[in-house]
This record gives sequence, structure tokens and C-alpha cells, in this order.
Amino acid sequence: MSSLLIAWHILPAFGSGSRLRPRSGARGWLGWVLLAVAATSARAEVEIVGIEAAQLANVLAYSDLDELACDAEQRSVRTRFDAAPGQLRTAMQAYGYYDINLVRSLEFGADCWIARFEIDPGEPVRIRGLDIRVMGQAAMDPAFEAALAGHGLAVGGALEHARYDALKRRLSDLARDLGYARAEFTASRLDIYPSERAVDIVLNFYSGPRYRFGEIRVEQSTLNQDLVRSYFGFQSGDPYLNRRLSEVYIDLSDSGYFETIDVRPLPPDHEAQTIDVAVSLTPATSRLISYGVGFSSDTGPRLRFGRQNRRWNERGHQFGINAQLSPVISEFTANYRFPYGDPRREWVSFDAGVLREDTDTAQSESIKVGARRVFSLQNDWWRTLMLDFAIEDFEVGNQIGRSRLLMPGVEWRRQRADSSIRPNRGSRLSFMVRAAADDVASDTSFLQTVIEGKWIRSLWERSRVIMRGQVGILWEDSFQDLPPSVRFFTGGDHTVRGYGFETLGPRDASGEVVGGSRLLTTSIEYERLLRPKWSLAFFVDSGNAFEGTRIDAKTGVGFGARWLSPLGPIRFDIAAPLDHDRSLRIHVNLGPDL
Repeated sequence: MSSLLIAWHILPAFGSGSRLRPRSGARGWLGWVLLAVAATSARAEVEIVGIEAAQLANVLAYSDLDELACDAEQRSVRTRFDAAPGQLRTAMQAYGYYDINLVRSLEFGADCWIARFEIDPGEPVRIRGLDIRVMGQAAMDPAFEAALAGHGLAVGGALEHARYDALKRRLSDLARDLGYARAEFTASRLDIYPSERAVDIVLNFYSGPRYRFGEIRVEQSTLNQDLVRSYFGFQSGDPYLNRRLSEVYIDLSDSGYFETIDVRPLPPDHEAQTIDVAVSLTPATSRLISYGVGFSSDTGPRLRFGRQNRRWNERGHQFGINAQLSPVISEFTANYRFPYGDPRREWVSFDAGVLREDTDTAQSESIKVGARRVFSLQNDWWRTLMLDFAIEDFEVGNQIGRSRLLMPGVEWRRQRADSSIRPNRGSRLSFMVRAAADDVASDTSFLQTVIEGKWIRSLWERSRVIMRGQVGILWEDSFQDLPPSVRFFTGGDHTVRGYGFETLGPRDASGEVVGGSRLLTTSIEYERLLRPKWSLAFFVDSGNAFEGTRIDAKTGVGFGARWLSPLGPIRFDIAAPLDHDRSLRIHVNLGPDL
């Protein structure tokens, strides 16, 4: 197997006695590039001198001489060496150099050969005349105006074929995407005069009229036709925009209703100046059953079961049940969900369930019913209006009680990531407010707000920095009447490692943790990728639940391994608390970074 080596050397501009003509600017300071192709211990060299990096890249793309190894037959080497001048000239013409001077040599040694090329590009062909016009309805289209403003061609500038070709493609692509079905170039030419080092560019584009969406033909027998059409962000008569078809495909795919989706434009109707759209859909499996086995040091081993009907009826209603069993948290919930208004951006759901928690600091059993209305906002934000009614029996420290709470609330949430598995750049932000009033179906009154954030950034290659924080504030009439689900606790895999799950917070007179009305936690983690699926991390977590304004912050430090398993990222952490108890604690959890 051969290897490719490229080395750069910067030399001063050549003097008048040199075979290379002196040039001004960066071009005059470019030196030479040594391209070596090594086969076993011998090395063949192709030396190219006197051109800029961008030009060199194009020369290498055109040339095939450097592909030959030292042991290649001399006849093959000479054949490609003789063809090289034509290839070099073609490559340099792409940058407007039509009159280059080329000096070349080829030497065969005992073990290998070397080819040298000294290029004097001379002066480039420059733009003398520039006639670029868009005519027709597109002449007033902002998209075409932007294309004409940014093409980079100007009178007096050197000819670059790539810019000219890019402008042609851009105009053609815009016409296709925006529905100018009769668009054409009425003139498209480069009149090049090498002896005069001049070029006249003529590029005239006639768009014709912009077509509109015609009939939208939907072929499916899964859902109510009006529901399917509500996934379309356009209707017949709207100006044609090809991007709308991609958006429809994505929205229908995200709905989960369909197995295969085909969205395509039909041939334009030139008489009506419309473009019909054909949509063909086949249903996805309506019933899904899932099983799962997991483990984390917060909850111990856990079993999961889920059953969902994604098409309860032709109106797109969905029904599902989920169950989890673990030594710490066990629950059973049922959910009924249906689209409301625009199904791409708004849903309503009703939930009911039972939950049992048994942590080191509290035990509780609760029954909850609730409703949610979810809206999609701008910039990836989602807003959820919620109303929950819960009855909870609890024991916290020496406190035993039962609470009945009717809790309206609202939450804003946004999540962004460049990868759903191991993002190098991403964030998750949420802001939640909920309340209860003792004169409205509740035993006590409170107002609670929680802000959470997590940020992932790749500052260096193969490395990530992960930061997270959480702030919570609770205003209440009677703290003792509040169940554990409303109070603040911290500690564990996702908060302050080095401490047990929800073992941090204010204590009562007997030393039992009873939770707090304030919460503040922070974390910073550095992760370094060692192998494609393995990485090493170092972290510092700090924070606590507390009362008033004084926080007794607890800090844990440690390191861990990350494995990108077939089931998702698994994190193994060893953490030590920085207080009187220096015992190590192992944290294991499975789940996405965000």
C-alpha cells in the first residue's frame, strides 16, 4: 500500500533571473510542494513549483502521474509524464491562467524516478465585459436578487470558472425550487481572448412566470383525510416552493402513523401554470409492545413494559400503557393522546397512574391524573400547559401525612443537538412553574419554579465539555404538609455524584433528611474520546437542597468511563464526596446525554 506525503516550504519571490516570473501578493510568496508516493521502502517524487494552494489542489485533482509507484514501468511513467502538461494547463485554466510557461524534467534512478514541474502562471485572464441578467418574474424575487449580489464576478477580476459555474447552478436550482417551470438561459457563454488576457461573460436568464401548487392528491386509507391534509404547510393556489414537500415528508414521518411516505411533484401544467403534488402513504404497525431491562445506581435494577396503539381511531388518537418495576421507583401509567388544531405543533393528552417511591430519605405512594396541552413555538421551543391532581401518602423523616393537591402549571422546554447519540454540540433548557391553592381542591398552598440546563461543547478534537445546572425555588404555606414529590432533594447519578440518590437536603432535629424549599446544583465534566466507542471523563459536581439563602454545598469529584453500547451510552463513574465521609461511590446509568 502506498502513502501520500505533502510538505510545504515558503520561499521569497523569484528575481528577474529566475525561470519563474515575480508576482505580487500572496502568490509571489508561495514556495513549492513535494508530493511523494511511497511504495515499500522506495519513494517516487512529483515536485510542483510556483503555484498557490488552491491551484495546486486542482492540479493534483487533474494529474494522475503521482499515482505511479517507484516500481512502475518506465513506459507507463513516460506516458503519464507526457500527458501531464495538458492536464496542468487544463487545471490552471479553471483559475483563468491560459498562457502558462512550464518547465519539466523526468529522471530515473536506480531505485526510483522523480518528476519536476516549474510553473509560471503568467497573468490571468481578467473579466472585461460582464452581462449578467435575470429577466421575467424572478427579476423581482429576493432569492434571485441575493444570488446576483453574491456571485463574486466583477469587471477587472480574474476569471474563475468555478464562480461562473456556481452562479449558473444557483440560478437553475432556484428556478426549480421556486416553481419557475419555464426558466431557461437565453445566453450563456464565456468569450475568452487569451492573447488579450480578457474575457467577456454573458449570462442571461429568463425565468418566466412562477407556478403555483395545483391539486394535492393524497392516496391513503389510514386516517381521516382532513387530518392528513393538516400536515401540509401549503394548499392549492399557494406559490410553489419545493422545500414544502420536504417539510411534509418530515412531518408525516415524525407522526409515526405511516410506514412508507412518498411525496413528489408531478409534471407542470403549463396552461394553468400549476404543479400538482402526489402523496402516497402506507400505514405503520398500529400496535407496539416494548420490553426493557435496565440498571442505575439511583434505582437499582429495573424492568420496563410498554404497549402503545398509535392509531386508536381514524382521527389519529393514541393510547398507551407503561409500567416500571424497581426497588426504588415503581409505577404504572396510562396515556390517551390526540392531535389538536395543527397536529404538527399541538397535542392534548390525558394521563393516569400510580407511583411508589422508596428512597433512603422518603417513602411515598401516590395516585395521579392529569391533562397536558403541548404547543410547538419558534426556535425549537415547546410549551406545555398542565393540570394534575394527586393524592399522595408519604413518610419523610418523622413526618407522616397525606396530601391532596390540584396543581396547574406551565413548562417551556428546548433541546438542540447535532447528534442524538453522542452530540458534540447541544443543549437542553427547561423552565417550569406550578402551584396549588388550599381553597381549590388542595390541602395546602405553594408556588414552585424549577430551571434546568445542560450544555455540551466540543472545544478540541475528540474532547467534550459537559456542563449542567439546576435551580429551584418553592414558596409554601406549610412545608410539613408538602409531599416528597414537591420538596427538593438532591444527590445521585444525575445531580451530585458521590452521594446517594436524594440523600442531600435539610435535616430535622433527629438528623433525618426532610428536603428543602431551595435547590442549587452545578456540574462540569471533561470527556476525552480514547477509542471510537470508549471515552474517559473527569467531573466535579456541587450543590444541595436548602432553606433560606445559605447553602451547605456538597461537592463530589471523580472520573469514569463511557461506552457507546448498542443500547445507547452507558456511564460508569467513581465519585468521592469532599466532606468528612470520603467513601467512594459507584454510579452506573444508561441513557442519552441530553
